[in-house]
Amino acid sequence: MKILITGGAGFIGSHIQDRLIKLKHQVGIVDSLRSGKKEHLSPKSEFFKVDVRDKVKLEKVFKTFKPEVIFHLAAQNEVPYSMDHPEEDADMNILGMINLLELSKKYSIKKIIYSNTGGAYYGEVPEKNMPIKETELVLKPTSFYGVSKAAAESYLKLYGNLYGINWVSLRYSNVYGPRQDGNREAGVVAIFTHKLLNKEQPIMNGNGKHTRDYVFVMDVVEANIKALNYKKSDFFNISTSKHVSNNEVFAAISKSLKSKMKPIKGPNRPGDPLHNTLSNKKAAKLLGWKPKVNFKQGVKLTIEYYNRLPKIN
Repeated sequence: MKILITGGAGFIGSHIQDRLIKLKHQVGIVDSLRSGKKEHLSPKSEFFKVDVRDKVKLEKVFKTFKPEVIFHLAAQNEVPYSMDHPEEDADMNILGMINLLELSKKYSIKKIIYSNTGGAYYGEVPEKNMPIKETELVLKPTSFYGVSKAAAESYLKLYGNLYGINWVSLRYSNVYGPRQDGNREAGVVAIFTHKLLNKEQPIMNGNGKHTRDYVFVMDVVEANIKALNYKKSDFFNISTSKHVSNNEVFAAISKSLKSKMKPIKGPNRPGDPLHNTLSNKKAAKLLGWKPKVNFKQGVKLTIEYYNRLPKIN
């Protein structure tokens, strides 16, 4: 099958690329390299340096590569950046999706699998409602990023219903693992690992009691493969349904690295809810997906990856 991955040079997209190639699919990659990296690209992929906001160039990819299925990961994916640049965030996440959907309609794409956020999608939810189910009403969004990604899912649903495009939206909790960039504003596991390996002072936003649901990247890849084979259109949380505090994240990484460094406390990040844990029961029941890697194992695998690199970049 001919499969196009937008954002395929990025952290999650490049792992999906590798899995699809192993499954003998023909893979095309669309990436502006805004945050993706060329070294993540497989020589077996066909690469197009294109921004999804550029509809003219994107259409040339559709004409040239002729995809049947699209994995859509290209996005502005940092909460703090979205709070300072809401227009750019909406341009990338909403208008980029509309460009993709318009071309999917025109070129009879069979299916779109969308990498959405679950961590930011639901916003501030009472702790008594956690782990959060897909039926949770979004009453208190906390970031422009969460709003733009949710809006893009709504466009996906409507185009799918109007034009017969099969779709699956995967709402990820906090994804971590090899290839995540420790120099960016998102991805606390990668950020802390980067700081400790380079003996730089780590900063922890808030009091360390914020909690998140951390899901390992290879489990996320398997969820995408399950979605590819799923016959209906639907949306799913992809998560562990377990919460881990920032203090626990730092302790696990520093213990693995045998580091004596302590974080200094910084201000809370704008747009971040205090707690977020997602229910994965729907994905288990309908997709037949469950996470296989626990947080301790995932941290170990992540650190092993960074230790193999010649340097952290």
